[in-house]
Parts: sequence; structure tokens; C-alpha cells
Amino acid sequence: MTRRLHSYARGQGGYTLVEVMVASAIGAILMAGLTSVIYTSVHANDIASSRVEASSQIRSFQFFAYDDFAHSDIPGTSGCGTEGDPCTTEPIVLSGLQVSNSINPLPAPYQVSYRWDGAEFLDRTITGDPPIHAAVGVSAFSWYLGGTAPHQTVVVSMTVTVMKYSESQTLRFYPRVTTN
Repeated sequence: MTRRLHSYARGQGGYTLVEVMVASAIGAILMAGLTSVIYTSVHANDIASSRVEASSQIRSFQFFAYDDFAHSDIPGTSGCGTEGDPCTTEPIVLSGLQVSNSINPLPAPYQVSYRWDGAEFLDRTITGDPPIHAAVGVSAFSWYLGGTAPHQTVVVSMTVTVMKYSESQTLRFYPRVTTN
């Protein structure tokens, strides 16, 4: 019986401690590499999503502002509003006329303002309506009048920050040209 047990034990294949240690080390290296790949993919996805969201917020402002500037005259400033001294806390106040879309269109006064709260929100307010967010995540905002009369433009610079990604944009708007 002992002879049988002895021959049975010799016939059993197994791994030595060195083989198990080498296999464990290779497995740990592969897992570390896989973790790095997953972390990099998640980080790249976050950055891409942040870029899309920041661009979307700038486009949202641009969408609203394009029509508002087309309906209005050059905004007035009180002390700031030049390239060397842009306005940051003063709102952009636009005034003009808007015509209704009816059988007998009538021009009506149109006033809209854009105000940055200094932290995150760029609000658009049409006279008589509650403000709405034209852009969210705004970390910097300024504007000034560029050019000389009668061909002045409004130059708006803004930075939108989403998570750790910031996107800056400088936009030039052409208010309605009036001939007086």
C-alpha cells in the first residue's frame, strides 16, 4: 500500500513555489497595465465631454447674442468699454426695434441685456421677462466697443470652464447699421 501511495505521489504534477511567484508577478504587471488603460480612457472621456460642453455653452451665448445684436444699436458704456479697458461687471444693454410677425407688422421697442454674475452664469434678460442663462460655467467675461463710428462692433471675450477644461473665445458682433 505504501508503494502504491509513493508512486501515486510521484505521478502528481504540480507547480513549484517559484513558478507560482513568477505567474503572480506577471499577472500583477498585466493588471497594473490594464488599470492604467482604463484610467486613461476614463480621463480622456471626461476631457472630451468637457470640451463638448464648454463649446456648447459658448455656442448657446452666440446663438442668443447674434439675433439680439442684429436687432439693436451700439450699446452705451459708462467709463469702460475700450480695448484697453474692457467692461467686466457692466452688463451689455442692447436697445432697438423688433417687428412682430403678423399681417400688419408693428415695430416695438426691444431691449435685452447680458450680465455676468462674476462667477458662473451669463444671464440674458429681455425687458419684462425673467432672466435665463445664456451660458453656464463662465469663468471670465469682458466686452468692449471695437472700431470707429459708424462701423463699431462689440467684441466679447469669454472663458467657459467645465470640470478641469477651459475654453476661451473672442466673438465680434455687428449691431444694426443705422443711417441718420
